[in-house]
Amino acid sequence: MYIKQRLFALVMIIGFIGLTYYNWQQLWNDGKYSLKMAAFGPLGVVGGFFLLLFPTMAGPPTTTRARLVLLAVFVVGLAAGLVNWYLMDPGFFGI
Repeated sequence: MYIKQRLFALVMIIGFIGLTYYNWQQLWNDGKYSLKMAAFGPLGVVGGFFLLLFPTMAGPPTTTRARLVLLAVFVVGLAAGLVNWYLMDPGFFGI
C-alpha cells in the first residue's frame, strides 16, 4: 500500500543524503561548500523520512492539523539544516 509515495520517499532520502555527502566532500577537498545544500540537504532527509513513515500525508495539506504537522516537520528539518551548516562552518556564526 502507498508504494509510489514510499519509493519516492526512499529516492528523496538517498538523493538528499548524497547531496549532503557531496557538500561535505567539497568542503573537505576544496575548502568551500554550498550554503543552500548545507541548509536544505538535511531538510530533504527529514521530509523523506516523514513521507516514508506517513505516506498518507503526501500532497497539499487540507486540514489545519495537517498544516501544523507539516510545519513542524519543516521546522525540524530546518533545525537539522542549521546544525549541519554550523558543523560545516562554525566561524560564520561567530561563536
